[in-house]
Amino acid sequence: MNEHNPRDCPVMRPARAATLASLCLAASLLAGCKLAGPPPREYVLGTQPEPAAKSVVETGRPLLEVRRVQLPDYLDRTALLQRHGNELAPSETSRWGERLSVGMTRALADSLAARLPDMFVTDSQPLVGRPSKRLMIDVLEFEPRADQRVVLVAHWSIVDGASPQILTSQQTSLVEPIGGSGDEAIVSAMQRALEQLAGQVAASLQEPAGARPAGNVDPSADLPATVSHR
Repeated sequence: MNEHNPRDCPVMRPARAATLASLCLAASLLAGCKLAGPPPREYVLGTQPEPAAKSVVETGRPLLEVRRVQLPDYLDRTALLQRHGNELAPSETSRWGERLSVGMTRALADSLAARLPDMFVTDSQPLVGRPSKRLMIDVLEFEPRADQRVVLVAHWSIVDGASPQILTSQQTSLVEPIGGSGDEAIVSAMQRALEQLAGQVAASLQEPAGARPAGNVDPSADLPATVSHR
């Protein structure tokens, strides 16, 4: 008499298939729960202005045009990056609310406007008139590092609005301690470094005319063609 193998029973096969399908579904649900979490926090550079009802007369003030900040491609994104040697590690819990070049340009223009009340500072296009000066910035580094410091290195030039003459051109290197843990501390340190850069630019704009040697730049270029370091 032949013994019957339960595994060969046609009734058992659908049961095994149903069990396997249930296990796969449970595994998928667990993986989905693990991946799903709170949405990443979004940050922007710049300080939030105090709400106030006021009207500012812009007519007659010299116009400073802040050109779009130039960044390396790996930095000009919405990911909040930390650098470990040659490795870039994006934050899993936070990101920028806009491309970094857009945020830096806007924050610098706002900071300069607050520091230079006698000038009309704008990064908007098209311009409402011919600028008296243009600010061009080429950022080489702007990132937090594993040693808990933010490094900002930038070439920047102030160009005459009516000619290709470079009024001043400098390279700025800044190091700002992060002083805390988490992405919020990183963003705060990056904000402080950017404010330092704005302070240096504002101080240069307030210097008497002719205090620095001049050069020339192609007025159609986005960045200075020549750089004379201080």
